[in-house]
Amino acid sequence: MDRLFFPDGEIASDTIEPGKVTRKVRARGGKLMIVEVSFAAGAAGTEHEHPHDQATYCLAGAFRFSVGAETGILKPGDSVFVPGGVRHGTVCVAEGRLLDAFSPQREDFLKKEQ
Repeated sequence: MDRLFFPDGEIASDTIEPGKVTRKVRARGGKLMIVEVSFAAGAAGTEHEHPHDQATYCLAGAFRFSVGAETGILKPGDSVFVPGGVRHGTVCVAEGRLLDAFSPQREDFLKKEQ
């Protein structure tokens, strides 16, 4: 059985870009994973694509987010859905945090976790 509880003190932070972007795999199991990503102002989640469906919820700050040909601003409480295989990326306008949910799990994130 997959792990069921994920206490914050037991979750390692993964540095993606020193001083700019870090992430924590908050919980995972079955076909679902949630990941908290912290950004410094001006930091970017470079445009990319992956086969996973993704839903992103803005916890804090402000982000210019692009999905395919569409662009919008995410502020606390806002969300965006990214279908698998669609190019997307973000630029942090004001220091903040995003909570990403992926289905299926991002195996590439798990390799760094172990």
